[in-house]
Amino acid sequence: MPEQSYAPIVDGDFWQDAGPAEFVVTNPATGESLGRETECDTSAVGRIVESSKRAFQQPTWQKMSAAERGRMLLKLADLVEQNAEELVQTELQDTGKPVTQLRAGELPLTADIIRFYAGAADKIEGSIKSGTPGEVLMQMYEPYGVVAGVLPWNYPLVNAALKAAPAIATGNAIVLKPAQETPMGTLAFAKLCIEAGIPPGIVNVVLGSGSKTGQALIEHPDVSKISFTGSTAVGTHVQKTAANQMKMVNLECGGKNALIVFADADLERAAEAALLSGFVNAGQLCVSCSRVLVESSIAAEFETLLTQRASKIVMGNPQDETTLVGPMITRAQYDTALRYLDEALNSECRILAGGSAATMAAPCEHGNWIQPTLVSGVQPGMKVHDEEIFGPVLSVVHFADEAEAISIANSVSYGLSGSVWTRDGSRALRVSKALDTGICWVNTMLSGYPQISLSPHKLSGTGVELGMEGMRAYLKRKSIVIGIEDDAPVGWGLG
Repeated sequence: MPEQSYAPIVDGDFWQDAGPAEFVVTNPATGESLGRETECDTSAVGRIVESSKRAFQQPTWQKMSAAERGRMLLKLADLVEQNAEELVQTELQDTGKPVTQLRAGELPLTADIIRFYAGAADKIEGSIKSGTPGEVLMQMYEPYGVVAGVLPWNYPLVNAALKAAPAIATGNAIVLKPAQETPMGTLAFAKLCIEAGIPPGIVNVVLGSGSKTGQALIEHPDVSKISFTGSTAVGTHVQKTAANQMKMVNLECGGKNALIVFADADLERAAEAALLSGFVNAGQLCVSCSRVLVESSIAAEFETLLTQRASKIVMGNPQDETTLVGPMITRAQYDTALRYLDEALNSECRILAGGSAATMAAPCEHGNWIQPTLVSGVQPGMKVHDEEIFGPVLSVVHFADEAEAISIANSVSYGLSGSVWTRDGSRALRVSKALDTGICWVNTMLSGYPQISLSPHKLSGTGVELGMEGMRAYLKRKSIVIGIEDDAPVGWGLG
């Protein structure tokens, strides 16, 4: 059987000879090779961007109404659902995620995001402002043109929709660049865009490494806006690069988020939320709360709850419907997470559950598996507390009172999300407002998308994604002043 090849998409079709195909894509659950992926060089990236620019400038696209673009997105959402099982199997091989989480979570979310922006496409409103009696002042929005959507490896399909849907709704063209480790879902998504009637070239895909292909994409002069999701280190580099050309940038980067549990909380629900947040997708979720801050008076009880429930978490073959936790998606992140665990083991921390790599049965014996891990005795200043691990590691920190909880929560360099658990409504609002984060959940976790926006704080990023604000981020503003009085003064009256 010939080896699978993964090629970029330009003008609606695969470009098989776009460059060398040396990178081996692997299944993170089993370690087996899935195929080889093309790496686009600067010249290939230029051709693909030119295709998107040409498609954007086509009169048929320029004259297409927002409602028509919305109907195309509705068709795309239908196709995502109609092809759900195929997409599930693609993402499962690409990322190793448990099949039930893909079916119940990510595929429905992908369709929901697309439908939200389909409905929002014709809801962007300009304004008329008061001026002098002889003038009419107008403000409106216009698409940027060609947008670069740089995707992470942890949620490739969801992020493809999250970036492409608002870009299309607002009349842009977009070039998607998936992580080199996870190209399959993005390619499948782009082909569905063609099937949905979105014109060829409006959604193109480049493939390759971030340092080569990604760099060529964000530097290209015909790319007017960049939407990036990934690490803070790379996001900082993207922002610096874009600044040289005054490009608009959205960055959603790292997080070291806190879930705060007060003594009056529903501890059973809070424990379930903490485990969900810390271990879903093996902890590879930027908005997950990997720090659990617990009021000292109930800390022992809560740690017992966490430990008991953690022992029931099933880690195993992603195809098994009882599996809750899958593998690390990349070998590099697997190695990084294990280094953090080694540091925790050699510190004053206590391991309540897990703590090491996992030994798995066939066919998963060569995958990137780490046990879901609970670490207690964690203190601010420790690496396991301050730095993003991006793995299945949940750190438990004790606090004495509300003020200390807020201080500890805000002590890290990130400000992406948070969660507050208490039955005291005033306290819930006080603490939520005090947390320096872009989103905060109260007595719930990981809900509200796609209607609510996410605006990262601190080193977690810039700009906004999701919600109506996330769609306006794909539009540039324009003001028009119209003189309506022929005898109104013009200039300095020198004539």
